[in-house]
Amino acid sequence: MKKVLACFVFLGLLMASPLAYAQAIKVGYFDMDRVLNESKRWAKERDAFVKRGTELQKNYEKKAAELKALKESLEKKAGMLSEQARREKEREFQQKVKDLDRLGQDADAELKQMNKESATKFNKSLMIVIKKLGQEEKYTLILETGLVAYASKEIDITDRVIKTFDAAKE
Repeated sequence: MKKVLACFVFLGLLMASPLAYAQAIKVGYFDMDRVLNESKRWAKERDAFVKRGTELQKNYEKKAAELKALKESLEKKAGMLSEQARREKEREFQQKVKDLDRLGQDADAELKQMNKESATKFNKSLMIVIKKLGQEEKYTLILETGLVAYASKEIDITDRVIKTFDAAKE
């Protein structure tokens, strides 16, 4: 009888020990799209990107208008120019077309690089903020909504992520 009782006590202790060591799990998630759309800090980056894109677009359109005017001028004067002068003007025009194409490619490359740098900076800053938030509020796991099939709104920490991200120094 003592052996049976000792076995039950031993089994009880064995089963209780994992429960004693178990920690409460705290999980949260955030919506990356909302952070991108609602963050004031990110809005500054986005506005700078849009402003630069607009500047490059205006410059391209100005050069394209100049090129169009040059083409019209060449077409009007074509009959008055000698064959050699006409070929020279056409060669100059073709060079300007290539220059315009290159300007467009350079603008596109600049915007892509600017976007890449901004996205990298944003992601790095956001991960620092999320890690800090997780440590301060004792989260076991924080996920992005793209990785979550279902989650209760009660564990949505997007508003706190946005607030903390906007308050953080760049």
